[in-house]
Amino acid sequence: MRRHVFEIGGFYHIYAHGVGSDPIFREPRDYNRGMSLFFCANGSKPIPRFGNDSLGPSLAWEIRDCKIEIGLPLVDVICFSLMPTHFHLLLREKRVGGISSFMHKVATSYAKYYNIRYDRRGHVFESTFQSKFIDDNRYLLYVSRYIHRNPEKLSDKRDWQDYNWSSYQDFVGQNRWGHLLDRVPVLSQFSSKEEYQDYVELSLGEEYPVIG
Repeated sequence: MRRHVFEIGGFYHIYAHGVGSDPIFREPRDYNRGMSLFFCANGSKPIPRFGNDSLGPSLAWEIRDCKIEIGLPLVDVICFSLMPTHFHLLLREKRVGGISSFMHKVATSYAKYYNIRYDRRGHVFESTFQSKFIDDNRYLLYVSRYIHRNPEKLSDKRDWQDYNWSSYQDFVGQNRWGHLLDRVPVLSQFSSKEEYQDYVELSLGEEYPVIG
């Protein structure tokens, strides 16, 4: 049972692991599907039908460009990072039950896709998703940095800043997702993107215990 309830306007660090730490993203197509779901599942309407998304998250971009209507948003997506065995999200509760509904849609849709693609059965994710309430502003900034630096744990550390399956490039460069990714709670606290980049890449900053 969770030690907190999701409050409207509250920020939360959300993370989910594959069963037994098994890979949940094996190929670029898997990452594209997972990354797209963070935006395609964020609406009061059912998730639109995916087409051939192997070359990129085109369905999310159609939603971004208002070519597909998904209804009222359930959460604000602030940051994300997809790793081979798990993913991290920084979310803000937008409406009552928003995070729970959003995560149910993401997990259910991705598990169905994954089981069909790899001819398997059973659970893809380990129990329910995990969450931590972000109770102060310094912790909010730290979680954004923690999520964006998560790819540094991979074997090829030299390229973590350019990791394609993270929102970091959308913070320090061009935002691929437009209004679907709400960078304001983090970037508004820095004078420029470059200052945020220095915070993530150079400053040790204040440390907090982070699970996930």
